[in-house]
Amino acid sequence: MHAMARMKTMFAIAGIGLVIALAGVAYGALTVGVPYPDPTPAQAAAERAYLAISARAMGGGVILMLAGVGGLAMLGLGRLLSHRP
Repeated sequence: MHAMARMKTMFAIAGIGLVIALAGVAYGALTVGVPYPDPTPAQAAAERAYLAISARAMGGGVILMLAGVGGLAMLGLGRLLSHRP
């Protein structure tokens, strides 16, 4: 695979990770928003479930972003070390 195609792939992975992380934030904000001051047990359970889904989406997005950025760093380092005078 050509180096430019690898870079595009790493940028795409990082971008997809960012989108997933932001979707997790939006999901948490839209489903829970401002928590109830004195929720019933059913409301508290629903909030916990929504927050767990949101946290997993944010965590997965961050992992993808780090994988993309790490891949870009590795490509850059390999490119830097491969050029000999």
